[in-house]
Amino acid sequence: MESVRQDVPDYDVVPGTVYLVQGAHQDGFSSRDIILMPTPSSDPRDPLRWSRWRKTYHLLLLVLYSSTLGAITNGDSVVYLNLVQIYHTGINKLNYAGAVMLLLLGVGNVFFVPLSNKIWMAVSKQYGEYWGVNILRGLGSAPFEALPAISISDIYFAHERGGKLGAYVFGLAFGSFVGPVCGGYMVTGQGVRWMYWWGVIIIGALLVLFFFTLEETHFIRPLDMHDEALVSTMDMPGLDKTLTNKSTSKEIDNQSVHQHPEAIVGEVFDADGFRIQYSLWKIYPTTWTAVFTEWWIPLKCITLPAVFWCGLNYGTCVSWLAVMGTTVALIFSPPPYLFSNSDVGLVWFSPLIGSLIGAYFSGPLNDRLTVYLSNRNRGWREPEYRLWAFIPSAIIMPGGLIMYGATAAHGLHWIAPVFGMGLVGFGLSVGGTVTMSYILDSYKEIDTQVITTIILLRNIIGFGISFGIQSWIDGMGLQNTFIFVGCLSFAVTIFAVFFIASGKRMRRRTTTRYQHLMKTKAM
Repeated sequence: MESVRQDVPDYDVVPGTVYLVQGAHQDGFSSRDIILMPTPSSDPRDPLRWSRWRKTYHLLLLVLYSSTLGAITNGDSVVYLNLVQIYHTGINKLNYAGAVMLLLLGVGNVFFVPLSNKIWMAVSKQYGEYWGVNILRGLGSAPFEALPAISISDIYFAHERGGKLGAYVFGLAFGSFVGPVCGGYMVTGQGVRWMYWWGVIIIGALLVLFFFTLEETHFIRPLDMHDEALVSTMDMPGLDKTLTNKSTSKEIDNQSVHQHPEAIVGEVFDADGFRIQYSLWKIYPTTWTAVFTEWWIPLKCITLPAVFWCGLNYGTCVSWLAVMGTTVALIFSPPPYLFSNSDVGLVWFSPLIGSLIGAYFSGPLNDRLTVYLSNRNRGWREPEYRLWAFIPSAIIMPGGLIMYGATAAHGLHWIAPVFGMGLVGFGLSVGGTVTMSYILDSYKEIDTQVITTIILLRNIIGFGISFGIQSWIDGMGLQNTFIFVGCLSFAVTIFAVFFIASGKRMRRRTTTRYQHLMKTKAM
């Protein structure tokens, strides 16, 4: 459990509550006053001690990875009508296979992607093969759903985390939205099959790049390390610059750890650093029984109210993206729009722009708001400070969904539904960034488990909605379906107000459960 030093002001501390800003500053404060959470160890291999350029490069790799897999898993939207002709089937059956892919995105292995996923899709001819493609595509693409967010939380401090998660979520959106744009031009210029062959080529190149340059960020630090608050006595750029010099690590320990003569040391593995960073895998010290036990922890995490709501919120946000993906070609290809494949791809630039704005709003701006509110709260940060970003999103995203469906149903100018897609893109970025930031702030010690739980819930919801969306539209009509979807989006998102008011009280009530989950996790 995160806690604080004894010499900070008295305050009601529960899991997730941390002393983030040293002292009360009515006239403003600087980065010198921000306390670094979690506390970095004196081990030079601690990812929290990486230099700024090293962290930035790692983040760029994660964003590139997420963008590529986002494009691969959403690229079919621009060729739906082509796939109907290739497989001699209907839209409903394509949606069923796509829904199974969403369900299986919760588990899998990235090595399935280059061999099984894209190559098979490039040569498949039967509808049954399309099911097999989507099963392996879901399994193979699964790591990009959760591991990048966990890796980001490994290398960045609490006051930086929101902005970096925003970059990751934008990477997901970038791939999801730009992938169909590129796919549209590939189909027009080279044919449907080449859209998937290019996936094979890009994944192969990424596999080589990641093998040689993507570093391991998992670092086991004792829980009692979080019982100390590391007070930064310098600006972050200075800290990054100094930490790159191994010879000065002792000097940094003496400067950074306020009134503590001994450095706080994380667990150091008895292994060569080069092999840890660049071998294909590393077996961390634990028992197989503990690993098997950990498979059940995500199911236990569902009992934490904040985790359940975050999974529901993020799940519905992504489901609306899936709904747009399965309807955009059906809306813009026939009359009155008569868009070509490349034109259908171009409409995805609208949610891309909306997602970029949403990522900045819910990332760096929300980080600043969190630090500002912490300063006003005598230096104490509550995770619920991040949830204020949901208030405008609760209006913008439902409005975008209703605008998209209603204007398209009446055949209004294409600008109207495309603008609605942009509003949905904004809400998607806010939903992904804020839910993950909030849950990592609340339950940092079980970050892997709670993120896995959120992704599991997200994909189950996406599976259900994608599986039935076409029947839903056939029964209610395009306009009424999206009006209902917009109302549902508002109901789920506005529930953030309840957590703003009562989130801390629920974290207090679930303290014992949280401590139990911390003890039972494998690593």
